Amino acid sequence: MMRRTTALVAVGVLWLAACDKKETPAPVTETAPVTPPAAPVLPAATAPTEPAVDVASLPVEEQYEADAEKEVTAENLTAKLDELEKEISEP
Repeated sequence: MMRRTTALVAVGVLWLAACDKKETPAPVTETAPVTPPAAPVLPAATAPTEPAVDVASLPVEEQYEADAEKEVTAENLTAKLDELEKEISEP
């Protein structure tokens, strides 16, 4: 019983000693003032402009079909098919 009491008293004294310990503050060093980064400047919202490409002049599916009917014949069908397959398989 005496050992137990002595151990408890020793723990209590150490605990009180630890609580009374004053921590010294870390020395303050001068640093350059930190400025926050500037917010990016966004352009003012403008009305949508007309596209630079004349949409009416762009080829459509029917024009491609007409060109294919002129270019692809029964004689060159396999050559054109091989050419298209080669073009598709290239990365």
